[in-house]
Amino acid sequence: MLASELMEKVRRIEIRSRRIVKNMTAGAWHASFKGRGIEFAEIREYQEGDEMRAIDWNVSARLGSPFIKLFTEEREQNVFFLVDRSASGQFGSGVTTKAEYTAEVAAVLAFSATLNKDKVGLLLYSDQEELQLDPGRGHRHVLRMIRELLAFKPKSPRTDLAGGIEHLLKTTLKKSIVFILSDLITPTFDKPLRALARKHEVILIHISDPIERSLPDIPALSISDLETGQVTRLTKKDAQELASRTAAASENAASTCRRAGIDYVPLDTATDYLPAIIELFQKRISRR
Repeated sequence: MLASELMEKVRRIEIRSRRIVKNMTAGAWHASFKGRGIEFAEIREYQEGDEMRAIDWNVSARLGSPFIKLFTEEREQNVFFLVDRSASGQFGSGVTTKAEYTAEVAAVLAFSATLNKDKVGLLLYSDQEELQLDPGRGHRHVLRMIRELLAFKPKSPRTDLAGGIEHLLKTTLKKSIVFILSDLITPTFDKPLRALARKHEVILIHISDPIERSLPDIPALSISDLETGQVTRLTKKDAQELASRTAAASENAASTCRRAGIDYVPLDTATDYLPAIIELFQKRISRR
């Protein structure tokens, strides 16, 4: 990709993402992803309208008049994006590849997080660590994330999502929000995913291309495996079997997420991702 093409794509994603975040329901991110807890702020004298339950009776007894304790939400959080960077992400049957679509989804979520003073980090993983950006704040940091998501060339074309999850488990000690974005064309990852969910808040975003679920109605089709380079000729029967395997993988991921208390968000590159993100926020808010 030429530098000018990259900058144009980054700029397009930035403009669209920031517009979406600006127009999104006020406080949606804040309400969906609470801070780490409540911390003590100050003690002050009771005023009319204060809640009686906030009165600190020990302090009030010592000072001879009612005083209340005030607390604030410990807001700042780390938000990690674990992105499957294997070669299959470069596939796209339409105008957008899975990798480009992933970059835009991640950008919307990252801008939402930084707007609420949370830090965002990035881990690109194939069957090995490709790139890790430590959590940071601000517009420039998110722009760097977008550039890496669009332009970074991985050393390996293969995928091992379980390895990426295990890497994050070892390196991320502080409780964080973790978004996993993958097409799930990967060996099983159920066990490490459940382990990650015990330690962090996890959201699995499954990004697919429509052709992976329903191939064109033609007698045969030649496709190239982007991870192995192997070219295969698919018949109608092959296409039906591939669609069945894709559906089974999706159902397995959804089932695993339900059992582990993980939010599962299926997306495909032919549809707008915004309704699904808004639905995710609304579901999380309703559970609070």
